[in-house]
Amino acid sequence: MSNVIITNREQHIIGLGNPKAKVVFYLPTPPAITGVVNTTIDIIEQNGNHWRKILTILAKLVCGSHDWREYRDNDLLANVYLNFEQHQIGDHNILHCVCGKAHWQALGQEPERAGFIQCAALGKAWSRQQTKNEPRLLLVPYPDYRQFNNALIAQLKADYF
Repeated sequence: MSNVIITNREQHIIGLGNPKAKVVFYLPTPPAITGVVNTTIDIIEQNGNHWRKILTILAKLVCGSHDWREYRDNDLLANVYLNFEQHQIGDHNILHCVCGKAHWQALGQEPERAGFIQCAALGKAWSRQQTKNEPRLLLVPYPDYRQFNNALIAQLKADYF
């Protein structure tokens, strides 16, 4: 099991996981963390079903051929970074996924802008192609099963992860 890396500023969580990971997920709100947190299981125990669903959807996207349950509990935060700040982090990452329409807008990303193409059925996700100097950017729904169902997970996983 990999330890959870918590990045914080003045006791405010700004990120979880590996800041040097190839995949960064931008989420509007961090989980509530009190005491010691060593694994995603600790995050789920402290935050309940809402964060279990978020971490499950993210694990399903990035687990490759591994079992998503084991991946979520043991490897997810070693291989991704969850960013809770209101700006994009470094360009060393390969894929940046901004989660939730309100969060897209907060980060100044709109699918109507030039350079974005619809990349998933039902208009739920958009992609900006990776250029020489910047990483690929995906605008995806907030990771909740009502918006981010298994069909969308499968489509995005096949095309981008």
